[in-house]
Amino acid sequence: MKKRLVSLLLVGVMAAGMLAGCGGSDGQDSKGGEEGGESSGEVAISFYTTETGKDDYFQDLIQDFESKNEGITVEYIAAGDDQLQAWMALYSSNEGPTVSLMDPINIYENQERMLDLTDQSLLGNVKKDSLSTLTFDGKVYGVPMSAAGIGILYNKAVCDKAVGGDFDPATIKTRSDLKDLLDKIEKTGVAGSCITGVNWSIGAHYLCQVYGAAIGDVEERVEYVNSIISGDVKEIDNEVFNGYMDTFELLAEHNLNKADPLVGDVNVDAAAFAEGKCGTWFMGDWAWTYLAEIVEEGAEFGLLPIPYSDDENDTINQCIPTSYAKGYCIDISQNTEEQQQAGLKFIEYMSSDEYALEQTAVVTGQALPFENFAFEDKLSPLGQSTANYMSEGRAYDFYGTPNLSPSDIWYECGAYMCEYLSGACDRETLASKIDGYWSAQEAR
Repeated sequence: MKKRLVSLLLVGVMAAGMLAGCGGSDGQDSKGGEEGGESSGEVAISFYTTETGKDDYFQDLIQDFESKNEGITVEYIAAGDDQLQAWMALYSSNEGPTVSLMDPINIYENQERMLDLTDQSLLGNVKKDSLSTLTFDGKVYGVPMSAAGIGILYNKAVCDKAVGGDFDPATIKTRSDLKDLLDKIEKTGVAGSCITGVNWSIGAHYLCQVYGAAIGDVEERVEYVNSIISGDVKEIDNEVFNGYMDTFELLAEHNLNKADPLVGDVNVDAAAFAEGKCGTWFMGDWAWTYLAEIVEEGAEFGLLPIPYSDDENDTINQCIPTSYAKGYCIDISQNTEEQQQAGLKFIEYMSSDEYALEQTAVVTGQALPFENFAFEDKLSPLGQSTANYMSEGRAYDFYGTPNLSPSDIWYECGAYMCEYLSGACDRETLASKIDGYWSAQEAR
């Protein structure tokens, strides 16, 4: 079977129920036949990814995988627009991919189709604290691709000048420490911070920390969210919510975009940060995508946690939330057992083979949550910062479980956060609107 790049064309709009209803659960009607059956001694599988812009990378790794796994061929199915609908279209045509790289919420919502990986040996190389977003009712259904650190980016040259020496990020343990740094930066004539006023950044990456590790473990976080949904608890009465909002107001006070807080241009903010027009920027390590081509050679950048209180003994103040945004999963509904076993080999290759790990580090620039990962020098400077936090045990799974925060929270509550950032509403109004959002949700 020739490896080929498949373009997907959707005709019409497909109902979500179609995904759950089509295809046989035993895999007997799945693709494979003479190409993938035992009679030929070979097995053909397919791989679908919602990671766009990385076709050359994936096809290179598939070629390397095939050279190391004789008898297995992999058809690469590239994602375009409407990625989830394209995935559903494959299932409606009884062509569900053997291996898919999807958002955890997509895997969660279709777990009945997926292979339980809990007892698979390949998990031995996956860092255990990276699996909670892909674990449902105690069963693991996916393997993360990479780890994205979220926090306050810092320009070391600007911070060095502000402190009059070598800036040590470990000195920022509390909100007061952060305030002191921002004040010192502004005394040098540049803005202390930068907030990109867009709903996905402040509505998901910032707001969702309110439901993070500061609340407790995953069970406590789910319990807290359910208490808001039931109306038993109000956001405005929660010290974690108020703590993060106090820090948000601190960043807003020193915001480079204070005069026009909703300008929302990531590229403009990246340029300002790289040029030293501001000392810090709330974002994540993926921002290197915007920075790589514009930073001066030798310039240093890193990632700071977001302290939500003045308790220097609170370890969360010194940890970063880490998002495992994509996971590899294996279909059992439309793929034979032989194909599933080949799919396991493919995921094991992607998560442990040295060549695959090195190429993934180079292409994503992000930390990889695998025990044998030894290519930190290939990561972006921000990815290296995230990797350091992970190696020191100072990182936690951002969402904890994929259904904790609804998929539209960035859009709905992001609008409320933008209002708050612009001064169009006060904190009590913000909290009330967020409560209203949760009241329309089902218990987690």
